[in-house]
Amino acid sequence: MDRKYQLEFCKICDNREFSRDKGIICKLTGDIAKFENDCPDFAGDRKQTPYVPQTDSSVDSEENYDFEKTVDGYPTKPIEETKKQSINRSLMSMGLFIAAFYLIFKWDITYILVLAGVIFIHEIGHFLAMRIFKYNDLGIFFVPLIGAFATGQKDTISQRQNVIILLAGPLPGVIIGVILYYFGLRDSSEFLIRTSNIFIFLNLFNLIPVMPLDGGRVIKSMFFENNELINKIFIFLSIAVLTIYSLYSQSYFLLVIPFFLLTQISNQSQVSKVKEGIDKKGIDINKSYEELTDEEYWLIRDEIGTHMKYFNRFITPKRYIIADNEQRIIKQVKAIVQKEPIKDLRVIGKILITLLWIMTFIVPFVMIVIYYIRLGIEIQ
Repeated sequence: MDRKYQLEFCKICDNREFSRDKGIICKLTGDIAKFENDCPDFAGDRKQTPYVPQTDSSVDSEENYDFEKTVDGYPTKPIEETKKQSINRSLMSMGLFIAAFYLIFKWDITYILVLAGVIFIHEIGHFLAMRIFKYNDLGIFFVPLIGAFATGQKDTISQRQNVIILLAGPLPGVIIGVILYYFGLRDSSEFLIRTSNIFIFLNLFNLIPVMPLDGGRVIKSMFFENNELINKIFIFLSIAVLTIYSLYSQSYFLLVIPFFLLTQISNQSQVSKVKEGIDKKGIDINKSYEELTDEEYWLIRDEIGTHMKYFNRFITPKRYIIADNEQRIIKQVKAIVQKEPIKDLRVIGKILITLLWIMTFIVPFVMIVIYYIRLGIEIQ
C-alpha cells in the first residue's frame, strides 16, 4: 500500500498526530505509517476505511474489514437516490427567470409573463410527450435569461420516441402562434400579434438545426447519433452559428450557450477516453445501470476518476469506498452506460419528419407575408 492509501486510514484514525516535518503521523510510533493493507493499531470507525480488492498479500488482513463485499471481491454498487421533482422548485425557477428579465432588460411585466408562459407551454409539450412514453423523474426548470428545460429518464428509448418528444415542444408553439396571428389580424389586436410573434419566433428559433436546440437534436437523433466525428463537427458549426447570431443581434447573454457547447466538447473528449479504457477491460456499456455488475461499476468508476478532470478530485482509482459525491458519480456512470436507442425510424419516416420541419418554417412566413400585403393595401 502506498503513502496515499495509508493516509486514508490515518485521516480517520484516533491515533493520528500532525508533524510539521512529516505531516500526519502515528502518535504511538511518532513516525509516518509503515503498514501494508491494514493497520493493527487503527482506532476508529472501520466502515470508513478504504477497501482494497483481494490480492494474495491481502487475503488474511481483509477479514478484518467490516465492509459488505460481493463474491467477486468488490463492494456492492451504490443505489441511485431518486428525488421526486418538486413543483415548488419549478415555480421558484420560473420566478427567478421573470425577475431576471425584469431587472436586466426592463421589459413590460406583461410581456415578460407572456414570454414565461410561451416557454412553459413549449416545455410542457416535451413533458407530456415524455409522460406518454413512460419516462421517470419528470420535471421542468427555468434558467434565468436563457430559457427552460424538461427532464426525464428512461432506460430504453427509440428514435421515433426521441424525435416526437423533441418536436412536441416547438410544433404546438408554432401552431398556437399562427392561430393567435390570425385572430390578431382579424381583430387588429396589437397584443395578440406581439404574443403570436413571441410564440412563433421562440419556437422557430428552437427548430434551427444547431445544438443544443431541439432542431439540432432532431437532426442528430435521426442521422448521426453514434458518429462521434460528425457529432463534433456539428457542435463546432453550432458554436459558430450561435456566436455569430449572438454578436450580430447584440444578444450577448446567449454566448453562454456556445460556451456550454465548448465545455461539452471537452467533456466528450474525456468520455471517449473513459470508454476506451472500459472497452479494454471488456465491459459492455450497452446496458442499463441496473444491469451493471458490482465489479463493472467500480471498474468504470476507476476510468472516470482517471480520465475526467472534474471527478478525479474525489475518485481515487482502486479505492473502493463510497464518496460524499457518489450520487454525482452514479449520474456520470449512467451517462456512459446507456442502451443504444432503438432505430425504428425508416427512410420514409425521416423524409416525412424533414418535410414537417420545413413546413413549420414556411407556414408562419406565409402568414407574415399576408399580413404585410394586407397592411400595404389598407395604407393605399
